[in-house]
Amino acid sequence: MPNQQSDEAHYIKQMQQLLQEKMKKTYPSGQTKRDAHPKHLALLKASFVIADQIPDKLRVGILREQKTYPAWVRISNSSGQIQSDTKKDFRGMAIKLYDVEGEKYIDDEHHTQDFVLLSHPTMPLGTVKLFHDAVYYTTKWSPFLFLAKMLLTGHARKLKELKKGKKNHTSPLDIRYWSTTPYQFGTDHVVKYAIVPTSIYTSKLPHPLTDRYLTDNIAKHLSEHEATFDFMIQLQKDPIQMPIEDASVKWDEKDSPFIKVATLIIPKQSFQTEKRNQLAESFSFSPGHCLKEHQPLGGINRARVEIYQSLAHFRHQRDHRALTEPHDLE
Repeated sequence: MPNQQSDEAHYIKQMQQLLQEKMKKTYPSGQTKRDAHPKHLALLKASFVIADQIPDKLRVGILREQKTYPAWVRISNSSGQIQSDTKKDFRGMAIKLYDVEGEKYIDDEHHTQDFVLLSHPTMPLGTVKLFHDAVYYTTKWSPFLFLAKMLLTGHARKLKELKKGKKNHTSPLDIRYWSTTPYQFGTDHVVKYAIVPTSIYTSKLPHPLTDRYLTDNIAKHLSEHEATFDFMIQLQKDPIQMPIEDASVKWDEKDSPFIKVATLIIPKQSFQTEKRNQLAESFSFSPGHCLKEHQPLGGINRARVEIYQSLAHFRHQRDHRALTEPHDLE
């Protein structure tokens, strides 16, 4: 175990250094984007409404009482490069609740709770070692060398899973998202999160696809209709079949169905403004922005908390911009 912890710490430190070097090479000072999910498609005002019919055993953390949290929702493309929406990709949804009271897991922010979600049920590179190898080979050498290494070390299935998850979605408001990684849920439970679209309106793929069609479809949707999602949790029932340390393993919904615990409501709004874009750049999202009752678990989460924290500070310091913790929807 000590050697494993030492290896993990080494991998995390090296990834921090490599990704900072990559950001320096990719972006001029003053215009530094995120390393992951740099292209935001929309930053949206929202409300996160805790359900009133929740079993007592699940009344923990932010679910302790029936209330509504104001929230920001950042929607993004997953690629580490800013690219056209015509290219198939994963999508990201990061939700930041605020006015959240309680002891926090890390002290970056004092009144927020983040949920960091992906448009795929698992993270195919689900261990710190594979996460490190992807960063190391793609930044130091080339993506092709990383692909070759994966094939030579018996990970062809993971490459297929990565390819399978990239799609041309009609709209980020039409699709389901998952946490992919597990979280503590009070003292007695471990969970994964998911969010499922329930809007009456759905978008269509334009023909032909355009460079900004995802943002355009979000704008069209929210010009006439609100967008709604069911926020759900999945309880870990079996630590072997539902592991904490490998985020590439899908927890079977037949063994543990998702349970609705809240509703995300994104009202009609106009969001394509310079002020909103600047606000999107000033925010930082992390699995570690949470109550201790919802603390992130597993190697991938341990790595993400450290890496996201260090890169967010690096990005904002390099651009002479303050990290922003929201206090209201303005």
